[in-house]
Amino acid sequence: MQALGSIQSILFLVIVVAIFVFTVVGLISSLLYSDEMYRAADKRTKKFWCLILGAATLVGFLALPPLSAMPMFVTIVALIAVAVYWVDVRPALRSVDPRRRRKR
Repeated sequence: MQALGSIQSILFLVIVVAIFVFTVVGLISSLLYSDEMYRAADKRTKKFWCLILGAATLVGFLALPPLSAMPMFVTIVALIAVAVYWVDVRPALRSVDPRRRRKR
């Protein structure tokens, strides 16, 4: 029975660390785009997304052991917020990024 608890602890640690890394990279990514690109992509402002992703990163950090100060559902809310950025906002920003346009 002890081995099962150990496996569960390791799996939980891997998941929480992955969520934290996901939020940190999302926050860094959001900082790389200008406010004009957010408006051109018809998304909320840069400040809005940086605040959301900054809060998600803080929650992800506080969820790391040995702190584990966040309930798991709050960590899941942070994961959903950063997932929205990755699947909706970032692709829209990349589509309007002049640095990514090919010259023909």
